[in-house]
Amino acid sequence: MTQESDIDLSGQIIREGEQPFQDGRIGIIDIGSNSIRMVVYDQQKRAPVPIYNEKVMCALGKGLANTGVLNPEGVELAKGALRRFNALGRNMDISSLYVMATAAVRDASDGAAFARYLEDTYEISVDIISGKKEARLGAYGVCASMYKPQGITGDLGGGSLELVKVEDGQALDHASLPLGSLRMIDESKGDRDKLRKLIEKRFNEMDWLGDKKTANFYAIGGTFRALAKMHMAKINYPLRILHEYKAEAKNFLGFVRDIAGMSLDKLEKLPGSAPKRVPALPGAAIVLDHIITRAKPENVIISASGIREGYLYEKLAPHIRNYDGLIASCTEFATKGGRSTVYANELYTWMFPLVAEESDKERRLRLAFCLLADIAQHIHPEYRAEWAYHRMLYSALTNLTHRERVKLALALYHRYQFRRQDNLLALPLLKAKDREWAQLIGTAANLAYHLSGSITGNLHKTSFIIEKNTVSLQLTGNMQDLVGEAVKRRIDGVRQAYADYVKR
Repeated sequence: MTQESDIDLSGQIIREGEQPFQDGRIGIIDIGSNSIRMVVYDQQKRAPVPIYNEKVMCALGKGLANTGVLNPEGVELAKGALRRFNALGRNMDISSLYVMATAAVRDASDGAAFARYLEDTYEISVDIISGKKEARLGAYGVCASMYKPQGITGDLGGGSLELVKVEDGQALDHASLPLGSLRMIDESKGDRDKLRKLIEKRFNEMDWLGDKKTANFYAIGGTFRALAKMHMAKINYPLRILHEYKAEAKNFLGFVRDIAGMSLDKLEKLPGSAPKRVPALPGAAIVLDHIITRAKPENVIISASGIREGYLYEKLAPHIRNYDGLIASCTEFATKGGRSTVYANELYTWMFPLVAEESDKERRLRLAFCLLADIAQHIHPEYRAEWAYHRMLYSALTNLTHRERVKLALALYHRYQFRRQDNLLALPLLKAKDREWAQLIGTAANLAYHLSGSITGNLHKTSFIIEKNTVSLQLTGNMQDLVGEAVKRRIDGVRQAYADYVKR
């Protein structure tokens, strides 16, 4: 059995008064081969929240494979986009602006001159990042927004494909292949046979991708996300959240092979299809075919985070990078709402006897729950349970899987209501054991609220006693005066939830 002293995750709670972030909004302008995007984040911290996001399709890399220079029309569009984004940054009063350029500017013979023009005209500094750095930043984007990723990241941009092995937040082997979506269109000129030979040739130049099976392939980039959106539509997936969408690789392989063989007209008519992405879909599908076939991942996981998030993540101090992104976000959420992280830690410790056999991932999720337990206190009582469920389901929190997202949402539902509605959105993503854990955690937190009022310093006067798989609550001192019908009813609820939980 796991001992309580072995599972203290409270060190992941950012302490009250601590400020592990840079004040002020942070802006990033990403000059890519296909588009230029500006994202403004609330702060530079462990889990920054995007508060503004705009993309301009410039196609700087269009024709680059044949001409060696930037697309002239794209250059003019890019200049206009930079003028607007620079002005927007001033209006939003951002404290720092980072501008980076990737494959198109890096590879074009006139790329450096274009970057100098932007620097001189708009008084900015343009970081033309290397293929190696681009690969690393893409991997860091995954590490920033997913919990302990294991496998290979692949960032498909307009001009290149960056592949990186990742283990527990560390970037290992990497490769940058000239297989961007625009480049593939230019070089193949729409000939699928030529496209397949081109992709196969580039993959044959790698010496480590097929070393051994990998746990996951993390797909980064707009074209990969477009494929995932179509796959979600095909299977009628119950959540419209692309980040951490996971598909079994064997099944996804059949899907991308179908896509690779379809005409562009047919692709345009598929549910979830984005017309602007259609020309790039066959190439992206064939690339995924090669990756799945060679690396043999168990799952394909979609990442909405990439080099922009990785760029910020790399700038964090190492000890801040070591914080769990989910716990950091939940800590901030709690403190901004005026709730105490001290009470959250007391609640986390207090309910341990009920879940002594829970997994490491469940402990982490339980700490997040304890930080969010009073999320709906200012909502009308009739709607608190459903509001808490949907608030969690639709939140911008990262570093949790879809299943964990729904599981945490259900626990918050049970914090306010014991009996659940079986028609809750995305509930089918959970297994029976997930539902039982969520009900036990939520019901215990509801009891804690009626014992303490969510005020620190009270819960330690009570404790759960587990004997022969039944639960009783021991109260000391003046806590005995709290026992009434409301408390008795909630103790019975915990007892019933625990009985279901231990049967799993």
